[in-house]
Amino acid sequence: MADKQEIIEGLTQHLVHSHSPYSGVQVVAAVVYDINGIERTAYGVNVENVSYGLTVCAERSAISTAVTDGMQSIKALYVMSNQADPISPCGACRQVVTEFMQDPSAPVLCVNKTLSKNWKSTLGDLLPNRFDLD
Repeated sequence: MADKQEIIEGLTQHLVHSHSPYSGVQVVAAVVYDINGIERTAYGVNVENVSYGLTVCAERSAISTAVTDGMQSIKALYVMSNQADPISPCGACRQVVTEFMQDPSAPVLCVNKTLSKNWKSTLGDLLPNRFDLD
């Protein structure tokens, strides 16, 4: 699996690119995936819009980047925000993650910007009885 420390450093570097002028809540996500046995990491940030419904979450932004690269399956998900406590993916993102992260035991790690707090979970715990093609 990808080096956790490198991913955390990448999250910290990308967090500043969040476009969050309305809420002030910066979020960055990373998805770990592989293509032909080569592991890769894609990052994405939240992109707010004055019409909140058009906002793009960081998790879906990262997934879109990975899909563009040819990703078919997510192995791990990381989320960081500038909030005091770690935040977890919203319901919509949990369902989108399910589309690409089939293993219910796949890790999900949420951290705050200072790395003083973290929250660990799995896809199965985030979205039990999720909707999928099976």
